[in-house]
Amino acid sequence: MKRRPLIISAVAVALATGVGGLVVANAARPPEAGVSTADVVRGDLSATLTAPGNVSAGFTSQLTMRGAAGIVTKVYVASGDQVEAGDPLVAIDDTAARQQVDAAEAGLDAAHAALTTATQTRTSAERAADSAAVDTAEQSLRNAERSLSAAQDNYQLVVSQQARLVGDAQDQVTATQTTMTAHETQLDAAKAELATLDPADPADAARFAELTSQIAGLQTQLATDQAQLDAANAALAQAERTRDTAVLQARTAVTTQEGARDSAKKALAQQRATVKVAQQGPRAGTVDAAEAQVAAAEVVLDQARTALAATILHAPFDASVSTVNAVVGQPSSAGVAAGSGASEGVVTLVDPDALTVAASVAEADAVGLAVGQPATVVLPASGAQLVGTVAAIDPASTVDANVVTYRTTISLTGDTTAVRVGQTATVTITTATASGVLKVPSSAVLTENGRTWVVRVDGAEQTKVPVGTGLVTATDTEITDGLEVGDKVVLTAGTTGGAK
Repeated sequence: MKRRPLIISAVAVALATGVGGLVVANAARPPEAGVSTADVVRGDLSATLTAPGNVSAGFTSQLTMRGAAGIVTKVYVASGDQVEAGDPLVAIDDTAARQQVDAAEAGLDAAHAALTTATQTRTSAERAADSAAVDTAEQSLRNAERSLSAAQDNYQLVVSQQARLVGDAQDQVTATQTTMTAHETQLDAAKAELATLDPADPADAARFAELTSQIAGLQTQLATDQAQLDAANAALAQAERTRDTAVLQARTAVTTQEGARDSAKKALAQQRATVKVAQQGPRAGTVDAAEAQVAAAEVVLDQARTALAATILHAPFDASVSTVNAVVGQPSSAGVAAGSGASEGVVTLVDPDALTVAASVAEADAVGLAVGQPATVVLPASGAQLVGTVAAIDPASTVDANVVTYRTTISLTGDTTAVRVGQTATVTITTATASGVLKVPSSAVLTENGRTWVVRVDGAEQTKVPVGTGLVTATDTEITDGLEVGDKVVLTAGTTGGAK
């Protein structure tokens, strides 16, 4: 017991100097008698959740007669039977349906007879009118094409003429600018020479006067040149505006004539099509009416045959017969109304090859759920154990007596022939796994002030060790750092008087 004051002093010094972050207080203390310990081992972890549920059919169909209700004449199946797609299930009296088929067949024969008589051909006067109409449409097209050609020629002419006029205006601007530049050059030369002369010198007086006069004349000429250049630029701008307007008008005329030409083409094509239809032989209106009568009669016959076929209810898929509500001699609708107001089928089929389990997962466990997770399903009544995967998770919760759960569908795999729809099931879903990791019993891991630690036992000493944790299951916790394989830790450390 003499070491304890020394160790406490050492810890106090470490705290005072700020060393060590999570420095262990009371780092060495003999374990008390009766303290349980566990070894740090390497192994696998699995996090699971358990939820109650019931076996459901992957597909259940409550079948009713497709046509009108009738008196049941035959029931082919009973509860528990296995049926294949197309097998008959229930039949009702088909007398009225057969009479409707007979009447529809007679109506179709009459419609075919009316179509046979619709053979009237087009008269010579009608043929002449057809030819004249086509000739008129062709002439309209030719006129439109000529107008389009004239508009295109005019467009090219306008473009050429306006380009020439704009070019002439541009040439005038260039010539005026050239003249003005020459006068400016002369003026600059005269001014330069004048600057070299002395008007008081008799020898320079005459030349000085001459240059003075010349400069005045050039300045007057430059003013005139500037006015001519402004006028030439204005004329060029006007020529360009005139060109743009004229070209646009000519282009618009071409577009208009193109539209007229296209309309004439369509009118000619339509007229030719009309004539072709009219000259096919029988009058189009009579034949169309007769053909429509035949089509309508065929629809009536098809409906009558469908109604006859609907007097027998067939299985739409391979299935097991769950319930049969049809009774021979009673209307086929007699078993449809249930006491609760819900509707039931004449026959209910269940697909035996697509069984699922509908489980109710608690709100706290639902956060770890994901589609595709493996699951084990135990049926308490038979003791059978099945495997499956999470197939669907309802996005909205279900609240019953203030308990929030999430409906989760488990798709069963393997042999389910002995499983019955509605059986009670207990579902265990594996939500996470970790392989080959360090682990300790979860009761050895404590959290204090946001930090996680364990009490490691080394001989007669207990040491509080900060650790990093990973996957946590109901029994074990993954240790990511702070411990090694073979270390011993105290269980239920928070209840002991050991290291703190």
